[in-house]
Formats: sequence, C-alpha cells, structure tokens
Amino acid sequence: MKKVWTSLVAIIVLSWMGGCISSENELELAIQRDVQLIKDFLQRNNIDAVENQLGYFYRKVVTNESGRQIVNNDIVGVYYEIRTIDGQLIESYLNESKPARLYLHGDSGLVPRGINFSSGIAREGETLELFIPSHLAYGGYSFQQLIQPNSNLVVRIIFSRVYSLTEVNGMEAELMEAFIEEKELEGFEQTSQGMWARTVVEGNAAGSASEIGNLVRFTYTIQQMDTDKPFEVAPSSTNSFQIRVGNQENQAFLNLGLTGVRVGQEIDVIVPSRLGFGATTQVFPFTIRQDLFARGLIPELARPYEPLLFKARIISIN
Repeated sequence: MKKVWTSLVAIIVLSWMGGCISSENELELAIQRDVQLIKDFLQRNNIDAVENQLGYFYRKVVTNESGRQIVNNDIVGVYYEIRTIDGQLIESYLNESKPARLYLHGDSGLVPRGINFSSGIAREGETLELFIPSHLAYGGYSFQQLIQPNSNLVVRIIFSRVYSLTEVNGMEAELMEAFIEEKELEGFEQTSQGMWARTVVEGNAAGSASEIGNLVRFTYTIQQMDTDKPFEVAPSSTNSFQIRVGNQENQAFLNLGLTGVRVGQEIDVIVPSRLGFGATTQVFPFTIRQDLFARGLIPELARPYEPLLFKARIISIN
C-alpha cells in the first residue's frame, strides 16, 4: 500500500507502454507509421478531422460554446466508446443513466493518454470523436484478445461535466451511505473524518489499545466498494503487513482506522478516496487495471474518486 507516485514518475512508467521500441529513431518511425495509418483511414472514410500538434486527430460531433472549458487539474466526468480503427470494440460506456467515469485532467490522469490530452480542447457538454495513434493509446501493450499491440484507436467521448472536489466528496458520501443501506450492514458508525467503521470481532479487552507511534501488524483485504473481489490481500500471519501508526507515509485511512484497536480485533472500514489513495491514474477499460499494475505500468490499483472497503485483523501491537 504505497503512496501515490508523483506525476513525473507516473509518466515515466506509462512511457514503458511503448513496448519493444529500443531507440528514439525506431519510436519516431513507429509514430510516423501510425499517423499515416490514421490519415489513410480518415481518407478512406471521408472523415474531416483536425490534426492536433500532440499527434492525435479529432472532430467535434457535438459542440457547446457556452460550456465550461476544461483546464488542467479539472475533475472530468465522461462517457465513451473505444474501438480500434479496424472496428474491434474494446469498451463501450455510453449509457448516460449511469454515473460518469471520473479522472483528473493532468499529467498522469488517464490511460489512454490521447483521451486525457483531448480534454484540453473540449468544453462541458461536448462530444468528440478521436483518432489516436498507438503511442498515445496503449502502445505495445496487449491484453488477451481485447487489446492488441500497437493498436490505433477511434474513440467517441462525451465530456459530461467538470466536478468540484466538494461535489466529488459529496457523491462519495452518498455512495457510502447507499452501500450500507442497500447491503443492510449493521454496526457501522461514521467518523468525524468521513469514514464508516465497525468492529466485527472484539479484540483482547485486557490488552492496550493502539496509539500514535505503535507498530501495528495486521492482515487485510482491500477492494473497491462496488466489487466483491479484493485487489490487495495480506491473508495470514505469515503474509501480513505492518505500519507505524501516525507515520506521514501511510494513507490517512490506515492511521485513522488503526488507532484505538486491540490485538485480535477485526474491523471493516469504508474509505472515501481522499483518505485512501487519492487521485490515482484512471484506466479505460477497467478490465486491464490489475494487469497494468502487475506489469508496473500504473502505480496504484485503486480507482480514482471511488470509495474503498478495507478489512483488517490485528495481529500484534508494539
């Protein structure tokens, strides 16, 4: 459970997605090849698209001159469909009755990067069609039959709106309360910091409760609140985790949730993203997130701006 890397590190890691490109000259040739393939595609299909200086092509399908211009560090909510220029569907998320998917428009805000870059030429309420060369998409990365190496993309993206951090925090608070109500979960109490916590198994009442500065060892699982499968697990005493409570390098929810616990205690904590891993790199489609992390291509498994469910059992306190 590492801290989120800096934007610069994230960019360096993501650049590895160029695959087996071994020299600057090879990369330049690959870029030229992909740009030409896209130009040929546009010509064959009589599509009038603008070439952006960053290397992708676009056309505005729906314009909204009165909409807010998207700028750096905006939290953007979108709907989208991603295909290859050969027509293979990678993911469609265009149903606007569902919650928009969020990302931070910044250096390491989103994979594919071409979508993130295009945010800066869009306004709220606009729909763009993007034609993205592979070096701004998934590069040399491949995933099963879904994504092939060096795939050039056609993306339809609806820039639904820009959210303030206050709005996102409110949305997460509503999601957490709805989750507890829908699942009929008992025993949860909201903390002053905005987490929801409960004790599942009481700890050793004769032992001391943990305090700032204690070394706490614990087993745990952590997952997106809306999923059943944990993305990180330390399941046993021999495969556990420990932190020094209060250490600034810890995620906030660890310092908060593991203060006042006792040996043997089991806890469940529902965590808003601001107390978790923060504005992590978003990934479309969600399906490839764990694989990208396993290959070292993104720094965190947690999705941005979504609550987490953290479960822990306390093994020792020193």
